[in-house]
Order: sequence, then C-alpha cells, then structure tokens
Amino acid sequence: MNLIEIYINEVTRRLPEKNREDISMELRSTIEDMLPDEYSDEDIKKVLMTLGDPVRLAYKYEDKKRYIIGPVVYDSYINVLKVAVFCALVIGLLSIWISGIITYDSEMATGAFVLQLFVKSIVTLLSILGQVFFWVTIVFIFLERVVDSKHPVPFRGKQWTPDDLLLVTHSPPKKQISKTEVFFSLFWTALWASVLFNSTKFLGWYEQQGTGLDGLRISVPLFNHDVLMTYAPAIITMVAIEVGFTIYKLVKGKWTTLVVGLNALYHIIFTIILCIMLSNPALFNEAFVELLLSAFDVDPSKYEVTWQSIVWGIAGIMIVFSIMDIVSRFKSSKVSKV
Repeated sequence: MNLIEIYINEVTRRLPEKNREDISMELRSTIEDMLPDEYSDEDIKKVLMTLGDPVRLAYKYEDKKRYIIGPVVYDSYINVLKVAVFCALVIGLLSIWISGIITYDSEMATGAFVLQLFVKSIVTLLSILGQVFFWVTIVFIFLERVVDSKHPVPFRGKQWTPDDLLLVTHSPPKKQISKTEVFFSLFWTALWASVLFNSTKFLGWYEQQGTGLDGLRISVPLFNHDVLMTYAPAIITMVAIEVGFTIYKLVKGKWTTLVVGLNALYHIIFTIILCIMLSNPALFNEAFVELLLSAFDVDPSKYEVTWQSIVWGIAGIMIVFSIMDIVSRFKSSKVSKV
C-alpha cells in the first residue's frame, strides 16, 4: 500500500462508514490535483504535509461534532483504556484467586469456596471495569477540552510528518495477539500453578459429607504431596517461562516467526516436564487410584495397567493440543515478518 492510500485510509477510518467512500474519492482527487504530472515520493510527501495530520483532517470532515471523546484523542483514549483495563483486570483477578487459594481453609467445602471465588471475581470485574472506564474517560474529556478546538492536534508528543505513515500497520486478525488471549493465558498460568502447589486442598477424591456444596469434602488427595514438591523447581521454571513468554507476546502484538518459534519451544519444554513427572508412579496417591478404579468396577489385578492408560491417554491429548497450537500459530505467521 503506497503513502497516498495509507493516508486516505488513516483519514476515512475515523469517519462514519456512510461517508467514507465519498470522502475517499474526494481526497484522492484533491491529492492527484496537487501533484505534478511526473511526481516522485518526495512530491507525495510534500502534498501530504500540506494536507496535514490525517487525524486533524478527519476532524475537519466531521459534520456533527457532538461527542464526549472526539476523533482528535479517540485513538489515544481507546489505547489507554485497553491497557488500563487489561492491567487492572490482571492484577485484580489474579490477586483474588491466588490469595484465595493460598489462604483456603480446608474446613470450608471446596464447592462453596469455588462458588464464592467466582462471585467475588464477577463483582470485582464489574467494579474494575466501571472505575477504569469512568476515570480514563474523565481524564480524556479534560484533555480534549484543553486542546484548541480550532487547531486540534493528537497527543503523540511530536509534529506529524508523512514518514509516520510508514509506521502504520494493520495486521490481519489471525496474526494479531489479542489482550484477551494474553489475559486468559496469565490467569490460567496463575490458576494451575496455585492449584498444583495446593493440590492436597483441591485435587483428589471428593465425598459428600453433608448436603449441597457445603457438604462436599476432599477425602483422598490425587498426588503424593512430598513427591510432587520434588518437581517444584521444574514447575516454577515452567511458570516463569510461561509468564515471560506471555508478556513478550503482549509486547510483540502479533504472531511473527520468532514468536511462533518461542511458542513451539515452550510447548516442547512443557511436554518434556510433563512426561518426566508422569513417568514417576510414586507421584500419584495409591489410595486415590484404588478409589477411582473401584468406582468403575475395574479388576484390581488390572489397576496398574488401567491407571497408566488413563494417565498417558490424558497426556497424549494434551500433547495433541500442543501440536495443534504450534501448527495453528505457524500458519498465522506465514507471511508475517519479525
């Protein structure tokens, strides 16, 4: 896409959809009239410099200027709002779940505890969204009123030049890494790590010792906790890699060749650690295995074979999903450059 097309797109994308085509044709005609018969890239830049910042030009094309957040600061407003909401949600929800899991009292039914956490998370989510939206909007309303309405300039910290158009990129949706994906990745990492390190409280054989969720209690844990803790360094390393990689994805913003390569490396490391842990039969509590298999009327002589089939079957499914993710991300980056 040449500078003229990028410039026109930067103007029209800020206008109502019904006006875009007409203004695009008008603007293209204006630019062509201003150019000499045989023009160079420098001639194009001079014309675009004369027309000025596309944000300012879009502001002039607006028929009705009835808005709280206008086009001059709208892009900055949306970007700040996204970052503020993302950071607030990550910090708020992770602090609730991690602190809740760590301070969980085993006297409280697990089902009731999880329900309580979900309710608390929803309330916190709504509160955070409301407060962030309110304060960011108030700040930008103030900023826009400070700007001279006759000479609106976007808050970019420097004078606009046509060279800024070369920095404009619009990646296809499949190549973009959304903040939602990053948020859930961080949330999932914190959740599984917290649950794993507190597995005796959450993972195991549950029995009803009363009525409803309040009566649901864990009677036999899934893992032998002491054996599980011998893998703590590997688990912590895995968490650190996952968090670091997730933050890196947020910074890059799209699936480049490098990001895809790191994603594949992450899955390989995860698979190796998973297989090492699962290959240790002492990791699982024998009492849990017996309770589970007896509930399905499995012959006691086949407990070991059946349990190994279940464990490696689940591991196989996880590995298949990892391979699918690697392939999917590779396809997303095929024409994307680092």
